[in-house]
Amino acid sequence: MRQMAHANPRLARTGRHMAHPVRLNPLRSFASAVVGALPNERDPGVWGIVGRLWRRVVPRDERRRELAAVLALLLMAGAVSASLPGGWTSPSSPAHSPSGQFIAAANASGATPTPSVASSLPTATIEPTPSPSPSPTLPPSPKPVPVPTKRPAPAKVYTFVTMGDSLTSGYRDPGPAWPVRLDTMDANLKLLNNAGVPGDTTADMRARFDREVLAYKPNVVFILGGTNDLGYKVSQATTIANLRAMVVAAKAKGIRVFLMTIPPDSYTGMSPQIDSLNAAITRLANAYSVVVVDIHAPLSTSTGVYVRKYTSDGLHFSSLGAATVASATYSRVHRLGY
Repeated sequence: MRQMAHANPRLARTGRHMAHPVRLNPLRSFASAVVGALPNERDPGVWGIVGRLWRRVVPRDERRRELAAVLALLLMAGAVSASLPGGWTSPSSPAHSPSGQFIAAANASGATPTPSVASSLPTATIEPTPSPSPSPTLPPSPKPVPVPTKRPAPAKVYTFVTMGDSLTSGYRDPGPAWPVRLDTMDANLKLLNNAGVPGDTTADMRARFDREVLAYKPNVVFILGGTNDLGYKVSQATTIANLRAMVVAAKAKGIRVFLMTIPPDSYTGMSPQIDSLNAAITRLANAYSVVVVDIHAPLSTSTGVYVRKYTSDGLHFSSLGAATVASATYSRVHRLGY
């Protein structure tokens, strides 16, 4: 090392009052400043001891001095860190972890701890299953009472009587008369008496109405009369009066009355008289709220005479004509609930 002009080593280190200042390393300058700030061996007390140890420990070589200064700084930093709260213990040390505390406690008690993964997990509290409380004794449930099946009410059977002449009785008709056909068309319709008598006028019908109709106590009565009245030149007023008397007598007994129009004739000259009488029958029915069954329209042509297939002799019904009358009558009463 080069000799300096000043014998004082402190001045030589700081480079003050030197003819040629020496440039030192920054770390070396810092270490030299720290060492120079320390008391020397002449100082009494602790610092004197430290200074004497420093003189003995620190080598004279510059690089070794620098290393020694760095180690001294590290030791000082460690001493400062040890003096802080917590000391050398780090948060990651076993004393700060639950497992480390468990191991430390086991070592203190002399037991050998067994490492377990479950020891670091929270322990679940198992609650005892409550025993089922005895259910209260319930009274026996009543047996279901079978609900009786309601049978549909049987359909009402409507009884009827037919009042008329040979057109009703079935004169010269090879098949059943129309009242019999009507009876067989529906089981809910029952014929009690076919009171058709060949050759009767409305006056004859009126005379036997009580014993031939009212005595049977029917639900319904069908009245077909007036054809023989035209043949005997009976006035229309008389014919309507006789029909009116029978309607009133039946309604007084609670019997439902159906007035029927008279059929056509094969002779064209009879058409105006037949049409006029049928119009009067319709007015009578409307006056007494009586239902009219029109059998003239389905049996006649556009000119008002018989359709040939519906008559056997130009006046009475053929078998097909009787069936047509029964069908027209049933269609009319069935719409009214019969």
